[in-house]
Amino acid sequence: MGWLDKLKVKLGVLDAADAAAMEEDDALLAQRSRAGRDRGERPPIDGLEPASQQSLEEVLAAKERGDVVEMRRLLRELDRGKGLRLVLRAAAALEAGDEAELVELLPKVRAEVPAWRLALQLASVLDDAALAETFRVRAEAADAPKWALAWSRALSTDAEVQRRGLAELLVVDAALARTVAARDLKLEGAQSDGDASERYAGFAHGRQCIRRFGATSVAAVVLRAGADA
Repeated sequence: MGWLDKLKVKLGVLDAADAAAMEEDDALLAQRSRAGRDRGERPPIDGLEPASQQSLEEVLAAKERGDVVEMRRLLRELDRGKGLRLVLRAAAALEAGDEAELVELLPKVRAEVPAWRLALQLASVLDDAALAETFRVRAEAADAPKWALAWSRALSTDAEVQRRGLAELLVVDAALARTVAARDLKLEGAQSDGDASERYAGFAHGRQCIRRFGATSVAAVVLRAGADA
């Protein structure tokens, strides 16, 4: 049974006994995926470039060993007024109770573009399903692409929301669905798509950094930035 049938069984779309009798033609799936991209159906990357991994790794390592002073020093040096490093700097100021620095940074956090990206990265890692849905609603209002919304739902801690997200992702972006199935869900037989992997890396890197730093603090900063608008 191919990975797609296994995913459909997980979604309840196929009965397990029926699916077991079906053989998935991976070559045909790849051909269809390429044909869709040739027709311009593949969503754009939307500027989702991964942040400097080496620099952020130093920041996260300092936080994980409890060296708050070094972590904040690095974030100040790395911050260029936008992107994930700015957001983490604001979250660090919040955790430290440094209201002066936080107030200075909040307008820049609020101006982050695309506006939906940070919201969906947060929704993908928050354990609080209700709070995650709040960020998805924000992202949808900010015209988040369908593939990003579906991916975020596919990683939800709520089983029903996860099923919905997986089903949507299969429809809107089969290539990314294969990559998510392979990397996030660890589904046997699933293989990453070469083109989708680039888009995956841009979104997932930020998501992973937020998880390691502490999603609750980052969420609090984003909510505060919105409340202060």
